[in-house]
Amino acid sequence: MNRLAYLVVEGQPHGFLCNLQQIGADSAQFTVSGLMGIPDHFSLYVEPDKIRYECEVVMKKGNAVRVRFNDREENVRFRGGMRQG
Repeated sequence: MNRLAYLVVEGQPHGFLCNLQQIGADSAQFTVSGLMGIPDHFSLYVEPDKIRYECEVVMKKGNAVRVRFNDREENVRFRGGMRQG
C-alpha cells in the first residue's frame, strides 16, 4: 500500500509529504522526508480518503514513523499547503 498523506504540525502553514505503508483502524506506519525532528503529536491528512487523524508517535526510526490515532475527522483535505474543510 502506498498512499499520499501530509504530516502537519500545529501552528505550521505547510505540511510534509508522507508515504503511507500501512494504515489500520487505530494506527499507521509511514516514511517522511524533509522534516528534521518529528514531534510526538501532529495531524496526518490522508488525501485519497479525505480524513485527518490526530496522531501520537509510538516509534521513530530514521525517517520511518509508527503512530497511534487519538482522533479523526472526515471530509478534510490538505493540498497545496492549505487546509480545506
